[in-house]
Amino acid sequence: MFESLLPYRKEVALDLIQQISAKTLPHALLFSGVPFSGRLSLALETARIVSCANDGASLCSCASCRSFARYAMHNVVFVGSRNHKIRIESALTNFTELRTKESQRQLLRALRMMLLQFHSALLDSSTQRQGAAFDAAAEIDETLFALEEASSDEFPAYAEKLQSLLKPLLTTTNRATSLTIGQVRSLQEWTLHTSFEHRPRWIILEGVEHSTVGTRNSLLKLLEEPPKQTFIVLISEHPSRLLPTILSRVQHFHIRPFSEDEKNRLLAEVFFADGSTYTSLYHYILERSGIPCQRLTKQVQEFLERIGSHVVLSHKELSALCEEFDEQVSLEYFFDEFLTAVRQKYLQGEFTAKESSRLAKIAGEAKGKATLFNQNKKLLVESLHYRLQEEL
Repeated sequence: MFESLLPYRKEVALDLIQQISAKTLPHALLFSGVPFSGRLSLALETARIVSCANDGASLCSCASCRSFARYAMHNVVFVGSRNHKIRIESALTNFTELRTKESQRQLLRALRMMLLQFHSALLDSSTQRQGAAFDAAAEIDETLFALEEASSDEFPAYAEKLQSLLKPLLTTTNRATSLTIGQVRSLQEWTLHTSFEHRPRWIILEGVEHSTVGTRNSLLKLLEEPPKQTFIVLISEHPSRLLPTILSRVQHFHIRPFSEDEKNRLLAEVFFADGSTYTSLYHYILERSGIPCQRLTKQVQEFLERIGSHVVLSHKELSALCEEFDEQVSLEYFFDEFLTAVRQKYLQGEFTAKESSRLAKIAGEAKGKATLFNQNKKLLVESLHYRLQEEL
C-alpha cells in the first residue's frame, strides 16, 4: 500500500495504511496543504486501495486497480478549481520531447484528472455551454483509449490531435470555478442510484472554501448522512476557511510541503528532471508548461528594488511588465515570488518587520483579487505599485 508515495509522504501514508488495515477509515476526509504537495495523489491512492478487490497491493491486477492504473475509474468524481491547463501543457511537453511510456502515463493522468470533472454524475447540473464541453471531453476520452494502445512512433500524431481537441476545453476548465449547489445535489443523486460492482464511490472536492455559503450548507447535509459505500474527500489550501461544522465531520490530514531532498528525488524519479534546477514541483510544472519563471523572478527583484529606492515605474515599464501576464498563472507566480522576496529582504535586514508585514499584506490582498476576480491586470499591478511605494 502507498508504495509509490511512501518516499515522499511517509507520515500520512502510514497513518492511512493503519486505518485502512483496521477498517477504521472514516467516510469523510480532509487533505490540506499547499498546491503540488501530493494531496490529490494521496486521495486517489486511498480510493484505489479501498476499492481494490484484494489487499490493495501496488501491483494488484484486479479490475478496479487496472482502472485506477489507467486513471479511467468510474467510481470517482473530482470537482475542483485547479489549473488543469498548466499540468496538461507540462505533460504534453514531456510527452512530445521524451516519447516514453512514462511520459505517456503522465499525460494520461493529467488529462483524465481533468475529465473526471466531466463525469456523467455531473451532467444534470451542467449549463448548455458546459454541455458542449462534456461532448468535447467525451471525444478526448475516446482519443486517450486509442493512445493507450499506440506505439511510440505514433505519439507525435496523438500529441498534435490532443492539442487541437483541448483548445476549447482548456479555456473552459482554466476559469476559476467552485463547487455549486447543483453539483452537490447531482453527486448525492449519483451516490443513491449508481452501482459499481460493490465498489465504494469516491467524491473528491477541491477548494470548497471558495464556494458559497449555500453550497457549503448543502455539502454539510451530505457529510452528516453519507450514503452507504460513499467516501467524501475534501482537498483544501485554506482549511480554516471551512465551516466549523464541516471540519467537525472530517478527519483532517495536513500535508506538509516537500523537503528539498524529497523535491529533488521526486523530480528525478518521476519526471526525470534535475531537481537542483527547480525550486519546487510547482516551478517545474510552470516551466514545462511555458511560463517564463526565471524571467518573472528577475522582474520581481527589479520591481521590489524600485519600491525600496522610491523610484516610480513609468507607464511604459508597467505596460511591458503586464505583457508577461497573458496567463493568469503568470500573475499569481509573480505575486508568490514577490512575497518570497519580501521575506528574504526582511531576513537580510533591508526591511523592518512592520514594513515587511505591510508589503506582504498588500501584495496578498492583490493576489486574492487576481485569483478570485477577473480584474484588469494592468490596473491591478499599477495600483499595487503605487500602494507599495506609499508604504516605504
